[in-house]
This record gives sequence, structure tokens and C-alpha cells, in this order.
Amino acid sequence: MPPKRKSEVLAVDIDLTVDSKDASEEAGAKENAPLAAPEPATKKARASDVGEGSSSDAAKGKKGDKPWQSWRDVVLDGEEEGDLPIYDDCNDIRRKIRLLQKQPGFKITHWLKDIGNINNNSYQRFMKATGPSGGAENGTYYAAYVYFEKVRIFEGKKKTAKRIRNEQEYLAGLPKEDRRRQWVYMPV
Repeated sequence: MPPKRKSEVLAVDIDLTVDSKDASEEAGAKENAPLAAPEPATKKARASDVGEGSSSDAAKGKKGDKPWQSWRDVVLDGEEEGDLPIYDDCNDIRRKIRLLQKQPGFKITHWLKDIGNINNNSYQRFMKATGPSGGAENGTYYAAYVYFEKVRIFEGKKKTAKRIRNEQEYLAGLPKEDRRRQWVYMPV
């Protein structure tokens, strides 16, 4: 039965393993002591370049030694600000999404909600676009890239040769705009 008064909820914390004299001194010290600030949560491990020359056990894929419980725990440099450089083109992301859809029990609506509450119309527009830069300005492109990068790091997989080549060619990442739609002004 739940207590009826607030006074019944308060319980006296007595340690029976200590002498009564010591227990009363500790209780007095606890009452007079200032409240300690709670311990700050430990920061999540940053995964800047797992998979390329890293010798950590997390990169090798050992289940017990991973600092993360799921792909959501992986924190990428620049992710919080939204300026994470992208090194996979739109065709690569669409290919990865289609492979993901072939997994049994996969629901696209749940996945869109997990990666950033992406609208289904935006997703459909991105999937209908074509070309390596088609749909680059779409929010699905960035959110899906972040998801696949986190999963790659979580699973300890290495970067592809195309990815490494893009990192060397585009130091700031691929542009987030459709290169086919660029306007060219030609004076007459």
C-alpha cells in the first residue's frame, strides 16, 4: 500500500555495519555537507577515422570491446553543427538504401524516423533523382550519409577505394548541390 503522507515516505538511512557512534557522526556530516554536484556524463568516443589504419579493437569488430552499444552512440566530428563533409555521392547512398531495403523486416518509415525524422516525400524525391549529384540538396542525402557512416564505424568496416579517392579529391567533401542545375551566365 502506498504511503499516505510525505513524512511516511522519508526513511532514515542507517548503516548497521558501522558502530552507532560512527553512524551518528556520519549522519551529522551528511546533513552539514553541501550537496555535491552530480557527476557529468562521460563524453562519447569520437570516431574521426576508424577503419583506416586504426589499431583499436573497436575498429577490428570485437563485440565486447566496443565503446558503443549501437550506431546511435557513434559521434562524428562536425555532426552536431551539421557540416559533416560528405564523401559518398548520391548514387552510392541510393545503392546502400536499396540494399538496406532488402533486409528482412526492414521498414522504411521507421528508418526515416531514426535517421532524423525525414519526410517520406523528401525520401521519394531523393530516390527518384539520378546521377552522382542528383538529389544532393535533399535532406535525405545528408541524413542517410550520416547513418551509413555511423554504421560503418560501428561495425568496424574499412573505407572503400572510391571513398578514399573522394577524400583526397574533395578535401571539404562533395558539394551538397546538384551540379547539373548550376546556372551559367553568358553575356551577349
